[in-house]
Amino acid sequence: MLHEVWLYLSGLLVFIGLVTSQGLLLVVGSLVIVVWLATRVWERSAFRGVSHHRSLSQHRAFIGDSLEYTVTLSNEKVLPLIWVDIQDPFPVGLELAGAKLRGSGSEGTKQHQITTSLLPYQKVSWKYNLRCATRGYHRIGPVQVRTGDIFGFAATETRFPEVEHVLVYPRIVDLGELILPSKHPLGETKGRQLLHQDPARFLGLRDYQPTDPMKHINWKATARRLRLQTKLFEPVVSLNLLIALNAATSEHTWQGSNRRLFERAVTVAASVAKHAADRGYSFALISNAVAAYSGKWLSVPFGSSPAQLSLVLEALAMASPYVVASLTEVSRAERHLVPQGATVVLVTAVITPTLAREVVEWRERGYQLMVLYTGDGAPERDLPGVPVHHVGRALASLEEHEPVLAH
Repeated sequence: MLHEVWLYLSGLLVFIGLVTSQGLLLVVGSLVIVVWLATRVWERSAFRGVSHHRSLSQHRAFIGDSLEYTVTLSNEKVLPLIWVDIQDPFPVGLELAGAKLRGSGSEGTKQHQITTSLLPYQKVSWKYNLRCATRGYHRIGPVQVRTGDIFGFAATETRFPEVEHVLVYPRIVDLGELILPSKHPLGETKGRQLLHQDPARFLGLRDYQPTDPMKHINWKATARRLRLQTKLFEPVVSLNLLIALNAATSEHTWQGSNRRLFERAVTVAASVAKHAADRGYSFALISNAVAAYSGKWLSVPFGSSPAQLSLVLEALAMASPYVVASLTEVSRAERHLVPQGATVVLVTAVITPTLAREVVEWRERGYQLMVLYTGDGAPERDLPGVPVHHVGRALASLEEHEPVLAH
């Protein structure tokens, strides 16, 4: 609107100058029109041929790793940019040495600000040392770039929608530091069924026992021998390990989430996964934690390939300290994927009555159970017959050096 007012005034000056033969009015009015036209051209052409690009030396890292981060701004046209202001949302979980970062008013992000100028066909780059301070899925961008004309009368801005991301894996510690026995993969579990039978390995027949499942009864052999006969299979040691991570840190959801305890649990779950991968186990992960930017709970099926650990660590890196369901609901939905005789390692900072009943149900189904308790102090409830390891105190020293996850 202000531009149009100046245009009308300058046109009036030119008209008066022509009518009254006043050269000064004619010159002033003409200059104002020229400036107005130049400003309009500048506004429309300022960002033509301008590109913004970010690059990272890698997109996956562990806490404490440093990456090379580069920002590049190019001007591929004759028209220069007298001043340019770059405002790029930057996650607080990443540290950028030497950069100008200020508050953005949005939780979990700051503004990375760069001010510069660009000559015709000039490219400018800024290189930084980016340090991964916290676990999580960190997004950088989208960026807003602002510039103005040479006269300072108008400013224009544009938005580059491209974003970069860094996936920071959780911290991994040696399970020996968590006071776990070293002889057994995850301590001496004393479940009811240390061995389970492999249906693919048939050995023979024997008389039926009350503990035998009905589906293993051989009815033809029973008819011949006039007494119940059951199939006998070769027993095998279970090397299947399910990591069940409870994202809840309090008994009731309205009590909120304790992010310090949540980070403890994620660290323990990641450490168990590394322990299992190093020993060649087939392992999986389930959790009622919300995966960042998806709204779904975490679930990684069983696998023993070299890529399995990466899949589990990526899932844990994406974990947010919010729950979409109770761990009981998640475990019941995923239970059909868990092989018979598997070992279930429950990682939790709180033992609720519902969770305690779920542990009993897992045991009754023949699974081996172990609980890694990450809360402060002693567990809220006893779990008879289930080994419970207090790992919270062992992780307390790490919390002094690791910031709380921010989303």
